[in-house]
Amino acid sequence: MSGVPADLTDVRAAAELINFGLSRRNRPVEGSEYRTLLDRYRAELRFKDVVDTMAEGLGLEVLGTPRAGIVLVPDPGGPFATRLGDLRAMTEDERLVFGLVLVAIAAFAYPNDVDFDDPEAKLIDIPKIDEFLRAAIAAVELPHGDRSRVAVEIYADLPAFVPTNTGRRARGCTLRAVEEVCGWLVAQGAAREATALGPDTFRLTDHFRLLVGDSAGNAALEALREVREATV
Repeated sequence: MSGVPADLTDVRAAAELINFGLSRRNRPVEGSEYRTLLDRYRAELRFKDVVDTMAEGLGLEVLGTPRAGIVLVPDPGGPFATRLGDLRAMTEDERLVFGLVLVAIAAFAYPNDVDFDDPEAKLIDIPKIDEFLRAAIAAVELPHGDRSRVAVEIYADLPAFVPTNTGRRARGCTLRAVEEVCGWLVAQGAAREATALGPDTFRLTDHFRLLVGDSAGNAALEALREVREATV
């Protein structure tokens, strides 16, 4: 960071930009205050330093500034950290399956490293993710005792579909597990519903793309990416 002290105007502007990034509803459209601040972050090193330092103090990291806006990632122990425990009450098996589905979505959408640099939004749908994960389970080899291996075994033993009394997906089936993860991604600003393309279709955002790129190297993710890469 530069040694020049930041003035209060820059500090306030930095706080506004971080606030825009934390809000899932804001978009940096042309002419908006969000867009103006985002352009300043990209062009002015001093302002970028102020934003980065303020974010760090709040337990956040600026991962990137794609077209969709500034992408902020919380430190695991920070006040903005999102934990699976913040979701509905889950059993240990459900948490493992949730994490596995999240990794599977990442592998399905971004099988190659070049995909991390492609700003084109990726589409996913619930049945295809379930089909991909079930096929991948038969192909991947994970160490015994590894949490991912345990998650894979749990997923494989679950039925794909169990109906509720109204015909919807009930808890305890893998399609419902994928549905819950997709809903969580929407709530995090990492995906948007694409109902015009189908009721189970979602469009992943730049937020998710950058998060996946930052976590590349995870053993389970890389194993599933290899399976996906062989099919595209």
